[in-house]
Order: sequence, then structure tokens, then C-alpha cells
Amino acid sequence: MEIDATLLDEAADFLIQGSEVDAARTLQACSFMGWEYNDSWMAGSRRLDGVDIEVAGPRSVYEILADQSHSITKSIRAAISAVLPTDTYLKALRVRALSSRRGSDSERQPSISEASKKELIEAVDAQKALMITVSTGGPRINSVNQQYEERRLQIRQVLSSISVQDPNPFQDLWAWYGKWSDGSLPTYQSRRQYISELYRPLIDALRETRTSAVRPIEPTGWARVDRNVEKISFALETARNEEDFQAVALLCREALISLAQAVYKAEIHGSAGGVMPSQTDAKRMLETYIATELEGQANEYVRKHARAAVDLAVNLQHKRTATFRDAALCTEATRSIINAVAILSGQRDPGEGES
Repeated sequence: MEIDATLLDEAADFLIQGSEVDAARTLQACSFMGWEYNDSWMAGSRRLDGVDIEVAGPRSVYEILADQSHSITKSIRAAISAVLPTDTYLKALRVRALSSRRGSDSERQPSISEASKKELIEAVDAQKALMITVSTGGPRINSVNQQYEERRLQIRQVLSSISVQDPNPFQDLWAWYGKWSDGSLPTYQSRRQYISELYRPLIDALRETRTSAVRPIEPTGWARVDRNVEKISFALETARNEEDFQAVALLCREALISLAQAVYKAEIHGSAGGVMPSQTDAKRMLETYIATELEGQANEYVRKHARAAVDLAVNLQHKRTATFRDAALCTEATRSIINAVAILSGQRDPGEGES
């Protein structure tokens, strides 16, 4: 017997079919981590194997599933039990918190452009409308079923590309007919409400999703600086609260320290106001570097720009009531000074390699 990540998809479909949308949405936020046998026992002539399922999710999901008495936890356990292979039963559902900042590259959520997101939302709205109209006295299924199937494939392909599950479990309109005619959705209003609830989590998620606030940056050739920039981009895209936004600022600080250490040479650039900068004093190292490399009246405005970028990045790092805008501004200021110093140092010159 093999159990894999498709188990969670099947359990989520089971929950959606039962109109348990909140439980389905919670389960869809989880990643399948693995399973193992726990024990077995005989039920008559049948042997039943107990399995432990382990999942991981963000803190909000962890706090729900860690509470065995929570109604959503009970629903999810029941759904997983319902779709487990024959002769197995769910012995334990284990959950661990998964921090987005610790995620690997493979765990990052792919982004979607505004244009693609708009097209996807329009397609989902059209599919919702079609499902409602055929179940409330509208066109015959045979006349619109092909349109439904083609649009469903289109929606699923786009959702798959951004690692999001299609909440609609109905392969065609005849499957939807089977649901609304089984007695559980006796009125037009109940069918409209069912479809609205079915798609609401997806629509809400798409409308809340920010497109990338960070444009790609050309590598500098300084390995540590480039790694810092990648971390900043991911942290900003996944930040959701004050602590996350402050973490972006801390990563910006590390990037500026790495940048300063890459270009500052004490014997060449000296001190700022008679104070020799320490190995982590990015502000002084960069200021003395810029003053030395851009000396002279002709470079006055370039010096002002570079210093202003350093000041903005450093000041935003210490703002305790950080918001997304603060984090994005700090990121942009950090990237600006990295690009400026990369140009100034010759790292952007044609034919220059890593130093």
C-alpha cells in the first residue's frame, strides 16, 4: 500500500462535496509530509492497518489541527479516513508548523501576472454562472457541457501552474446534476449558495494575492550579496504581518553588510569622520566607499543619491510598526544602492566576471 500527497486532494474534494468549505480550505493549505504504520488489528477475518499521517502548514493551520476538539480538525480527520485505502484506518493525524521564511525554493508559491489573474477570475466567474444557470432552469446540459469541460480544463491548467487546487470536483455538468438532484440542494437558492461557497475561497485568495512587488535584479557577481537579494525578494512576497515586514528589513541590513564587505578596503577608503567602521557597520563603510570613489564636484548628485538610499534602507530597518509599504521601500532602497555600487565598482561592466 502506498499513500501520497493525492490523499489530501481527495480528502479536500470529499469535504467540498459535503459543503465543508472551511475545512477543505484548511486542508488545502497543508503540505503532505509522509505516513507510517502505527499498529494493526483484526476485524473478523480482515486485518486493519493503522496509519499515522503527517502534514505541515502555516501557523494558523497548525493551531487548528493541533486542537483535536476543533470542529475543522474532526471534519478533516473524517475526510482523510473516508478516502484512505481499503483495510486501513487513520490512527493519528500529526501536524507541524511550516514557516514560509524557512521554505525551500521548491516550496515557494509561484507568482501570477495581473493580466493572467484577471483572465483566471473571469473564467471562474463564467464557470460559476454556467453551473448556476443549468441548475436553475437554464440551458440543457447537452448544449453547454463541452463549453464547461473546456473551461474547466483551462482553469485547472492555470491553477496547477501556480500550485493551487481547483475546488470544483465536478468533472462535467452531469456530475453537477447528480449533486443538485440528490435531494441535498432542493431549491434554486440552495444551489446558488452552494456554488458561491464552493468558489469563494479561491476567488478571495486570487483577489488578495499580491503580484510580485520586486522586479528581477541582475546578479552582481558577489555570491553572498546575490543570495541576500534572493532572500529579500522571497521574504517580501510572502510577508503578511509586522514581524514578517521587520524580517525583510533585517535581510536588507544583511545585504548591505555583505555589499559593504565586498567593496570596502580600509587602506583605500579610510574612515568616516575619523571613526574606522567595524566589519558590520555597513553605513560607514558604504559612505566612505562612495565618498572616495565619487569624489569631486561632478559626482555630487550621484553621491547624494547613494547616501540617501543607504539612509533610507538603514532607517526603515528600525521601524517597529512596519507595514508592507515600509518593507517594499526598504527593499527598493537596498536594491538601489546595490545596483549603484555594482555599477561604480565595475561589476556591471561588459565582460566582468565574479570577483
